[in-house]
Amino acid sequence: MQSKFCVCLLVGMFLAPFVLAASDSTCPASQDYRAPHRFDRYVVRIIPGVPPHGKDRFEFRCLGTIMPPQGVRKTIAKDWTMAVDPISGSDVSGGGKPDVVFEGHTSGARCCYEYWVASLTRAPRLIKKIRSPLQAKFEKTADGTVEIRIPDAAFQFFMLPFEDAVTPMVIFRLEGDKIVDVGSQHQQEYDEQISKARGEIKPGELENFRQSRYNDKLFTDQMPAVKAVLSIVLDYLYSGREQQAWQTLQEMWPASDQARVKATILERRERGIVNQLLATQKKPGA
Repeated sequence: MQSKFCVCLLVGMFLAPFVLAASDSTCPASQDYRAPHRFDRYVVRIIPGVPPHGKDRFEFRCLGTIMPPQGVRKTIAKDWTMAVDPISGSDVSGGGKPDVVFEGHTSGARCCYEYWVASLTRAPRLIKKIRSPLQAKFEKTADGTVEIRIPDAAFQFFMLPFEDAVTPMVIFRLEGDKIVDVGSQHQQEYDEQISKARGEIKPGELENFRQSRYNDKLFTDQMPAVKAVLSIVLDYLYSGREQQAWQTLQEMWPASDQARVKATILERRERGIVNQLLATQKKPGA
């Protein structure tokens, strides 16, 4: 049973489609992907890659470039497919000046989405590169700041089939190249998801789940309850309410399996998207 379940997860992973944010002008699929994007006097353009000397295959099919008003065009991003994210022209990095975001995907390997946040300055430079198995979304808030939302792929293969995976939303912003987790500022949004998950648990389903044993059927006969409870626990955790997360786990998860699941959740979160991004930050003095 367990081996068959794992095979299904892997099949789901490799069949999962990817779509870039600006699919109508994506390199190399669109005929007009080379059209310039202008922000003030800066020209942002995606150009075709060139095969390395002596080779007939592309290393990268698409190059993201920035041309300052006076200066030399600089290549910021390289990937197999690429688009200019619609957030470009906004202050993404919090520096008070507009930035540009290139969104790419490695395509053939099925992983990953890649984002390059670059400055529109006299000498354009890469501020932050973000890489994730799941697609990010850049959103401008009411006060003009930009937040970045990425479902945490660390939980894609946890307790549930791939297509039903619970991937809690990570919400953060950039301060220069530094990552700032702002999930705790969006508790109402997480609460809406928590309320929805609670409403999906049918009468009697929760008690049946609490009486289940993981070693018997791996909870394969309790998947709706597993998904609902995991959603509630992870939404509390990712919105900065750790105590409520563990209290919920204690109240709603089978007692014999609580220690294992808590330890696994902590381990998965530790290697999740936030810590992956923190690991790429420059160390003081570097």
